[in-house]
Amino acid sequence: MRADPLPDADPNDKFYLGDKHCRNSGQALEFKQMNIFSREAFDKGQDMHTQAAPSQAEFLHKNFKAAKEKLKSQTKDSILRKYGNAAATEGEIPMELLLGQSERQVEYDRAGRIIKGQEVEMLPKSRYDEDVFTNNHTSVWGSWWKDQQLGYKCCKQSVRNSYCTGSAGIEAAESVLDLMKANIENKEASGESVKTVGKKKKMVTWGTDVPEDLELNEEALANALKNEDERKKEEKDERKRKCNVNYSNEATQEEIEAYRVKRVHHEDPMKKFSFFLSLSPS
Repeated sequence: MRADPLPDADPNDKFYLGDKHCRNSGQALEFKQMNIFSREAFDKGQDMHTQAAPSQAEFLHKNFKAAKEKLKSQTKDSILRKYGNAAATEGEIPMELLLGQSERQVEYDRAGRIIKGQEVEMLPKSRYDEDVFTNNHTSVWGSWWKDQQLGYKCCKQSVRNSYCTGSAGIEAAESVLDLMKANIENKEASGESVKTVGKKKKMVTWGTDVPEDLELNEEALANALKNEDERKKEEKDERKRKCNVNYSNEATQEEIEAYRVKRVHHEDPMKKFSFFLSLSPS
């Protein structure tokens, strides 16, 4: 069959549309839809055939189209009852709003406040809900401020989602704060006492100045000097040192004084002179 020789031209200006243009118009299109319906119904178990029982097929097809239109209308009515019809109230809206246009550019910040483009000055709106009391609170969030923190004035709590405890919670918080202050004061007092005791018991160790009121036991000092001489003799000959040497980490005042007396003063410019004096006969 011959096709449309001018498919891009306007159909109203065409004299010839082709041999197949009549298949998609008029009763030919309805017959085609009925054949499609009968085939789909037969595949789903319906006993119908267009050529065997054409009257039955046409009657069932009409009933199907009527039921389909009824279902569509019921669905439309239920949607309109639930959500309303904005198109029906379009005539009630003023034309200034329907056709209103503006070239004004508005800029917002992250919190949703207008920072540029607002011609009329308006009172700033708080980002928090105003006059809304939650969690048994009798004041809004932000009605109390302390130590760089916002809170509730009714219970003086700085946690946003906290439950209001009223005056009892305030008294409990103050008692806990007083207890913490008392504990800190006790710790400071005990620390000062420990420091004073430690200062009294502190020994004169290496590198410290000898106090004027230092009292030494002469007998213990003589024994310490003797032990220091023996230790230096043992250091000169490592092979004669014994393995089972009794050693103690705690040094007495006499042992420290003996070490100061016997140690070699490398920075002393008169140490050689004192050595020759010790060799000269008295």
